[in-house]
Amino acid sequence: MKRILLLITFFMLSACANGTEIQPTETISIEPTIVVLEETPTPPAYLPVSSDSHLKKAKVQIDSASLIFTTGNPVQVEVLVNGYLPTPCHELRVQIPEPDDEGNIMIEIYSLTEPEILCEQVLRRFNEKIILGIYPRGSYLVWINGSVVGNFDF
Repeated sequence: MKRILLLITFFMLSACANGTEIQPTETISIEPTIVVLEETPTPPAYLPVSSDSHLKKAKVQIDSASLIFTTGNPVQVEVLVNGYLPTPCHELRVQIPEPDDEGNIMIEIYSLTEPEILCEQVLRRFNEKIILGIYPRGSYLVWINGSVVGNFDF
């Protein structure tokens, strides 16, 4: 009986064994690839957009404005503006036209809000660095809402 039991155990164990040798599969090498995505810079939030047409326009209160010039070549002109929006629901907008023939840059700063929205009637402070850009040689006079901010020459 022990022999039969031993023989059955032997057959069962040999059935579990894999008689074929496992062959290694082909190795695939993957070369690392660097993908560089060119990001398009997002425009500043203060620039007008096409969806602004249905919004209500309002004035802003400007406390101070000053010209800033970046270091580097070419020099970029910026305006640092501090002021107040009429309510917390208003959004700042800045219209920056090209200089006229006399070198005047007539910037318009205003605010927009939904016409039917109810909003708390308190002023909201803003501090914004407005990028004017790079200008060719010449003399320029920068205006904001009809008031002179400063001038620069290149």
